[in-house]
Amino acid sequence: MQLQKISVDILGQIVSICNQLTDDDFRKPLKVLSNNSIGKHIRHIIEFYDLMMIGNETGAVNYDNRSHDKVLEENRVMAIEKLNALGIEIPRFEKDQSLQMSANYSIDEEQPIEISTTLYRELQYNIEHAVHHMAIIKIALLNEFPEIQIAQGFGIAYSTIKYQRDTECAQ
Repeated sequence: MQLQKISVDILGQIVSICNQLTDDDFRKPLKVLSNNSIGKHIRHIIEFYDLMMIGNETGAVNYDNRSHDKVLEENRVMAIEKLNALGIEIPRFEKDQSLQMSANYSIDEEQPIEISTTLYRELQYNIEHAVHHMAIIKIALLNEFPEIQIAQGFGIAYSTIKYQRDTECAQ
C-alpha cells in the first residue's frame, strides 16, 4: 500500500543521513536548531511512529505519551536499528482499523480530548510529521554538515514533489 511504501522510504532516507553522520554530529546541540540536535529530531520521529505502532496493537494512540528517550536521541546506531525495525514492521499492516486518539492541548487542564481516527489516518499523519522534521533536519545539515549527501526529496512533502514534477513537465 502507498502509505506503507512512503513511510519505509522516509525511514530509509533518515537512515541514510544517520549513516553519514558521526556519533558526535548526531548528538551535537546546534544553534540553528535552538541548541537541539539532529538526534533529538530523529528520536521524535521514531517515538511518534512507535506510538502509532502501539496504537495498532491496543486500539488507542496518544502522542503525548512519548518517552523522550535520551539514549535514542544520543545513540546513532540505536536510532538506525529502530528506524530499520519500523521499516520492517510498517509494511505488515494488512488493513485499516479504527483507533481512539487521546490528546491534551491545554496547559491548564489534565483531561485529554478523545478523537476517533484510523490506523491509516495516523500513518498519513506520521508521514507528514516526519517530513516536517526532516525539513528542519535538512536546514541543520545544509548549515552545519554540507558534506552530507541529502536525497533530492528529503524534507519535501510528496504533494510538493509531485506538483513540481508536473509543473516542469507542463512547461
